[in-house]
Amino acid sequence: MIANYFLSPDLGGVTTDRKMTNCKKILIGSLILFFLVSACSDENESGEHQAVIEVNGHALTLAEFNEFFEAVRTSYSKGRTNDGAGLREARIQFLLQLLEEMIILRRAEELGLHVSAEELEKAVQNIQKDYSEGSFQEMFIKQAISFKTWKTRVERHLLIEKVVFQELLEQVSVTPEEIKAYFDKHQEQWVHGEQRRVYHILLPNKKLAMGILKRLKKGEDFATLARLYSIAPESKQSGDMGYVERGQLPKSLETPVFALSKGKVSRVIKTPYGYHIFRVVEKRKASKPSVDDWIDKIREIIKKEKMEAAYGPWLARLRTRYNITVNKEII
Repeated sequence: MIANYFLSPDLGGVTTDRKMTNCKKILIGSLILFFLVSACSDENESGEHQAVIEVNGHALTLAEFNEFFEAVRTSYSKGRTNDGAGLREARIQFLLQLLEEMIILRRAEELGLHVSAEELEKAVQNIQKDYSEGSFQEMFIKQAISFKTWKTRVERHLLIEKVVFQELLEQVSVTPEEIKAYFDKHQEQWVHGEQRRVYHILLPNKKLAMGILKRLKKGEDFATLARLYSIAPESKQSGDMGYVERGQLPKSLETPVFALSKGKVSRVIKTPYGYHIFRVVEKRKASKPSVDDWIDKIREIIKKEKMEAAYGPWLARLRTRYNITVNKEII
């Protein structure tokens, strides 16, 4: 589904810009999904060597599917694989995700697109710089993947970005009239009270929370620790909750959060949900901006909506171009 591709991305743990003009916003569900086979399989068609997906002769075997799924099982289907039905549903959804990616990669071949060594190295460096010393390797251990495999996934992801950008984003235009109409229809979104841009770590017990707080005070990176240890939904976005307005949080959390200075980390705060640690990275005063203040943001929102509308028909057209076989029964 197109929605999977327009979420705030996490390339193994990257905090990204919220503008759609940053291509990292495009086609990044979870990077963990992007290790596909690019060569035709000629192995024995039995057992785990059977092809689960074939797109124009490019095959993904059951053995390869199982290997990839196990590597992403926790992050892709968190809380849904404790029973047979939940596990089956997660595997089917993962299979369909891989099918879409394989189709798009075949389109990359047709367009003659590729990722240069320089582009790949730059992307790796951009990701790596968001990690504190030692935590980069810790991420591989947690996800049970090698650096080589992870780098291949980054390369696949970049190539898929290129296809989507060339096929969809470059064809999308937004008129001044559309921007003004969107602003008039959603004016209440642009009016806000006092706000804080907040990063959040939620932990299941006090001992772990105090240990994380101690590490933060020693200078470890908040975003990295959020990705590795937080059980909050926004952990995949490095703990980024976005902007929080007064009245949106329970008073037990709002009071300490809005009392924090920019860049400061809170104490450990206990609630029925667990043990919380917050960091405020930006403050906003209450405001009622004009359309001029939001032109770029609205333009990107409209682009995203148009791309989402165009994605389904575009993918459907691609499917008709290729000889595709999917064997859901064997997974």
